[in-house]
Amino acid sequence: MLSEIVFFLLRQGAHREPKRITTNEVAQNISVSQQTASRKLINLEKSGEIERAGGKVFLTEKAVSQARRCVKEVMEALEGTSIGFAGTVVQGVGEGAYYLSQKEYVREFRKRLGFKPFPGTLNVSIEDDDIEKRLLLRQQKPIQISGFRKGNRTFGKIEAYRCAIGGIPAAIVFPERSVHGLKLLEIISPFQLRKKLDLSDGSKVGIEVVAN
Repeated sequence: MLSEIVFFLLRQGAHREPKRITTNEVAQNISVSQQTASRKLINLEKSGEIERAGGKVFLTEKAVSQARRCVKEVMEALEGTSIGFAGTVVQGVGEGAYYLSQKEYVREFRKRLGFKPFPGTLNVSIEDDDIEKRLLLRQQKPIQISGFRKGNRTFGKIEAYRCAIGGIPAAIVFPERSVHGLKLLEIISPFQLRKKLDLSDGSKVGIEVVAN
């Protein structure tokens, strides 16, 4: 299985050149303590998957080859089928309502996705085994939601993938500026999903990605 840290380092471009990445950054992005992140990095270094020097981290050919093989196996396994995630509803940080209420975003969502989103996201922490599927999903072409400027503030672009949760149309969104780790998916929908599906923190849900 592809390590969350290797996935994170791939996204940072550490397979191309050494990257200055702190243990705290790793911890925040994979949603673990700094101590746990440090231990995982040490294990990856011992196994020959990363090299560290001068505060920089580099993915070795061993790690890159394993990642390629993992992606190939997942793509072969999922060929001709949809991508599905299993996860648990978790509490968000409360920023979704603010961003999804911006008329510029609302206009873009209506145009690109065909619906006006409920002002708030459903946050789902996916299973460890589904991290690889997230990697596969992010290789697919997303629906682009344009960013914009308002006054002195810049609102970044958002990449979206159509999905269904409990049979209800929705979309997984990946904001350009996200504070969430790799295990967390943000879901938007024209409905208030917690109320519509009678969900609360800890509820188990399934998410099916559909063609864009």
